[in-house]
Amino acid sequence: MSNTYVTNRRYIHRLLSKTATSKEVLIVTSYDYFLQKHDLALLLKKYKEVILIPHSNDDDYLLNHTVRPLLDKFEKIHLVTNPQYDKRNRIIYELVVQKNKSIRITTVYDFCEKSLKKVYIPDNVSEINPNLLTIPTFGRRIRYPKKIIDVTISIILFLFTFPLWILSYFKIKIQSPGPVFYFQERVGMNNVAFNCIKFRSMGLDAEQNGASFSKKNDSRTFSYGSYMRLSRIDELPQIINIFKRDLSLIGPRPERQVFTETFDELIPYYNMRHNIKPGITGYAQVMYTYGAGVYDARHKLMYDLYYIKNWSLVLELKIILKTAVVIFGKRGR
Repeated sequence: MSNTYVTNRRYIHRLLSKTATSKEVLIVTSYDYFLQKHDLALLLKKYKEVILIPHSNDDDYLLNHTVRPLLDKFEKIHLVTNPQYDKRNRIIYELVVQKNKSIRITTVYDFCEKSLKKVYIPDNVSEINPNLLTIPTFGRRIRYPKKIIDVTISIILFLFTFPLWILSYFKIKIQSPGPVFYFQERVGMNNVAFNCIKFRSMGLDAEQNGASFSKKNDSRTFSYGSYMRLSRIDELPQIINIFKRDLSLIGPRPERQVFTETFDELIPYYNMRHNIKPGITGYAQVMYTYGAGVYDARHKLMYDLYYIKNWSLVLELKIILKTAVVIFGKRGR
């Protein structure tokens, strides 16, 4: 697919696609941080153009010089609105009506869930997503099949990977003397702390300067530790956490309290991810590239909350399959 990305006066981003299946234009009147590359690739298969209009101080000029020309090219407009920008939405609607063109309007909240399969998390802590006024906890209808999946796959996985446990034990001992297992306190369901168990992949002095996010090509890891992180072998001991009922196989990844406290202050709805058990892997892990910090935590939360709101057996199995692809493709963090 051949795409061209053009920036027009810093206010508008236009993406063109030769493979779009319709001649409809998508206009997003919202700060575009929630759209990732794979989101845009998906949308460009459906829409001829995707126009992202972030906030500006001169909406009248911006819309009349960017939106109006589009109406000469397209008969159909799909407007994704954010109530934060009512003035801008009204201007676009009036322009469309004047041109006697077809328009359909979707809120950014519904658009994210239905088209992008994630929940919109406002960038502004004062903004409210009406789709998140309530979010469920998992009842028996979900907990029981999840428990069956957790126990069954964990037993199979343990038996299948047992030789790796033995190999990892000796490799770690040889390359980095010290404990083989690493215990780290993480925040679980209902904000209850538990000790997450992993194979140690870093030196004993890895956090001598305080807690920090791990990252790709982390200099704190030893040779086999890097391989374990890439292949996710270091996560295998978390099977024990599943048997101890601290973790589920699928769910939001558990974070350390020092980070969750910060995220809870800066990211709207962040604490809702603690409504269910965290997981060894999750929807956010297979849908979002590795990253650390508030920006990435907000993006991951979009997927975590979608998983909680829209859980299904199909989605659960899809995440398991995607995780297998990540592992065997050695695309770990």
